Amino acid sequence: MEDEMLGRRSVRSPRTPAAPVPAMPFAAAAVALLVLTGCGGEPVDAATPEPDGSATFGRDRAALVLTAFDQADSAASVAGDVEALRTQEVSPSLDLSIAAVRRAAYNQRPQPSFQHINPAFAVPPGDPACFLVTATLRLAGSELAPTDVSQFVLGADGQWKLSHNVQVTQPSLVVARSIDGRPATEGGTALDETSRRALAAEVFARSIGSTTSNRSLVASSPLLDGQFAGGWEVYGQQLAGVGAAVQRTMDRAEWSDCAVAVPTGTLTFLTIHATDTLRPAPGGPATVRMVPQSPDLIATGHREDVSGKSIRVTRVETFLLLVPAQATGTSVLGLNDTALTVTAS
Repeated sequence: MEDEMLGRRSVRSPRTPAAPVPAMPFAAAAVALLVLTGCGGEPVDAATPEPDGSATFGRDRAALVLTAFDQADSAASVAGDVEALRTQEVSPSLDLSIAAVRRAAYNQRPQPSFQHINPAFAVPPGDPACFLVTATLRLAGSELAPTDVSQFVLGADGQWKLSHNVQVTQPSLVVARSIDGRPATEGGTALDETSRRALAAEVFARSIGSTTSNRSLVASSPLLDGQFAGGWEVYGQQLAGVGAAVQRTMDRAEWSDCAVAVPTGTLTFLTIHATDTLRPAPGGPATVRMVPQSPDLIATGHREDVSGKSIRVTRVETFLLLVPAQATGTSVLGLNDTALTVTAS
């Protein structure tokens, strides 16, 4: 049978020179093919820059970590140096950065250098193992200056690395900046286990457009309900048009090490690991095939077709949430998504 063109685009990397609002994950405007067959500078170590005489880790030392990170990670991003990125980042941020490197190589366009300016910090008291920062992101050669929120974590080797990063929407800038000078909380104690389970289930359900009995738990969101879930619906319709179907399941949910209480609630990251399973629909072709132009194949480094009776795409999704005291009406301030692996069976 003839190839079918299906549009699909992942939510952009936080350091891709694009609109500050993340794009829909499966937009029809993307150039992608999924075919069903069967019809016949020297990096600077951002570990522990310490001013003399500093007994505690506070805003000044966090600022030094951010400055050193910008120099090293920006250089690694421009050069497309994945091994250098591994010295500066851990998952899920690292997964997004590696995918961005692969997209840049595929498009034969280097990523721009970047610098965080006017940062605001939330640092746990004492000797912390994580901290949060929000800042304006200056991208070389771009008039865009989005705002992002990041978490840095201290590894067992004593190295500070970026673990989470999302761009926030314009209406969320005031909330993001309100973390400045507030003490962060370590260890996932900011939210109780019942709230964490309920929020993770609701965010995931809404990300695929499911109707739930607990819809008031998460406020209506242009990002979550419009771009993300809306794109997922379009993608399913496109697949149905060529005799295929896709199902997304949540494998596990993780909450960030650091959270911070602000006047309107608790700011925290939720990471969802999910799997997409693509199969021919009943009565459809015998196999499903993805071609190299597929964004998920580009993100995972595939350069050849992937085909089989089914295709599994594992992915990671990061959400920045503002959770009110009673959890009801939680806001999604920003999100990211990327494929991790693609396998056929």
